[in-house]
Amino acid sequence: MNSSTLGSLLVLAVTAAVSPFSLIAFGLVLATERGPRNGVAFILGWITTVTLIGVVAYAIGGNFNYTSSNTPGAWTLALELALGVVLVLAWLRRRFRPKPKPEVVEAKPEPAWQQRIGTMGYAGAFVLGGLLQTWPVMIAAATDLVRANLSAAAFFLWMFAFAVATTSGIVVLEILAVRSPGSAATRLNKMRSYIDNHRDTVINWAYLVAGLWLGFRGAIGLFNR
Repeated sequence: MNSSTLGSLLVLAVTAAVSPFSLIAFGLVLATERGPRNGVAFILGWITTVTLIGVVAYAIGGNFNYTSSNTPGAWTLALELALGVVLVLAWLRRRFRPKPKPEVVEAKPEPAWQQRIGTMGYAGAFVLGGLLQTWPVMIAAATDLVRANLSAAAFFLWMFAFAVATTSGIVVLEILAVRSPGSAATRLNKMRSYIDNHRDTVINWAYLVAGLWLGFRGAIGLFNR
């Protein structure tokens, strides 16, 4: 494991950890009757899914020897470059789209999906945690680790560690909910208000930094073949 791969994993983990949509969804889970326990199921579903992404990546490419000069290495570099381009394009679309004109917002009923979260059990929270992934980020991390030519044990250890690191944002909320369960709804309202005001800035920076990092690594790797 070299410093370049570690740096890439760190950038990707932070990008996934600060995903506003995931934080809001997790806050809704914590506001349910089984809040903290559903929160644990959500986190376990998240970690399980990220680890399974690594399993699939290793099953597909684990038998190859990856170097920048051979075909498997070129494909992973090209995939990394493509993921970087996707994230940068997403940033451009969000950054330069026309801003909507301010209008009077009428009170709307609670969305159906939010109502379902409010009544879900452990299985639903587990599945929800598995679905709410920043998929390009997780795939890029798995690709990075596959290209590192690690042993199977080392690969899965690092993939699991990465999966845990991506939950750092929601784990903080889980700890707060366990320590003070009665204030989960209040924290949710404050968090949603803060994210509503800063969501675009957070997402834009996350997309831009991760996209430039992935694109740079992929382009330099292909150029130096």
